[in-house]
Amino acid sequence: MNIGFEYIKYRWNAKGRHGIHSPFVFDLMDKCLKIQFSKEDNEELNDLFTALKTDSRSIEIEDFGAGSKKLSNLRPIPKIFKTSSSKGKYGKLLYQLARFHQFKNVLEFGTSLGVGTCYLQLGSPEAKITTVEACKNTREIALESFKMLELKNIESIRSTFDEFLAQKRETKYDLIYIDGHHDGDALLRYLNELKENKHDETIFILDDIRWSKSMFKAWNSVIASEEYHVTLDFFRFGIAIPRKHQVKEHFTLKL
Repeated sequence: MNIGFEYIKYRWNAKGRHGIHSPFVFDLMDKCLKIQFSKEDNEELNDLFTALKTDSRSIEIEDFGAGSKKLSNLRPIPKIFKTSSSKGKYGKLLYQLARFHQFKNVLEFGTSLGVGTCYLQLGSPEAKITTVEACKNTREIALESFKMLELKNIESIRSTFDEFLAQKRETKYDLIYIDGHHDGDALLRYLNELKENKHDETIFILDDIRWSKSMFKAWNSVIASEEYHVTLDFFRFGIAIPRKHQVKEHFTLKL
């Protein structure tokens, strides 16, 4: 993937809230994406970020997916944090979606250091978050993050995604955030196996849709699929929502 060229194409096509005729998407742009951090949440996140950026430890990573394009298996915690998707404007988007929708049940594939999980829990404090991570060492750092912020409603599971899916849980999730593996065929398989865990308003967030040709091909398959009538392209994140009662539409949006 020529990521620079892809970004130019994305910026050329991306819209703000003006010119969007879907009331559902207009509300997202006009209300959800205007939500700001509360003072308390902002302070807690900044304290967590400072702790991660100044952590002197390196940890051995067990990669069960496509791996990192930038880091070896022995990785300093600050470098893992630096390459995380779940911070900056994308972390804020997680928080905004959680605050706007007040999710009850959330599933996260790929806990890493727990940053995205923290955004989601702070945004929806009453949500039960199930977060799945196969790497023992990153999961342990995530547990430290949850303890630091005193987050209570998080079920952290050490498992590969396939092992977790084999358990066939019956929970219907309001948000499913897939941030790991980074392989297009695997992504489509996960989405297929999660069919029984979604309802009509379930929001799927797919990370790193332009990570590789296979990921971008999978994202375009999601856009074309009749399973999802609303798809939103935020460059790094793709969002897909069933909303079968709505006319099928795709939007490329500025963040």
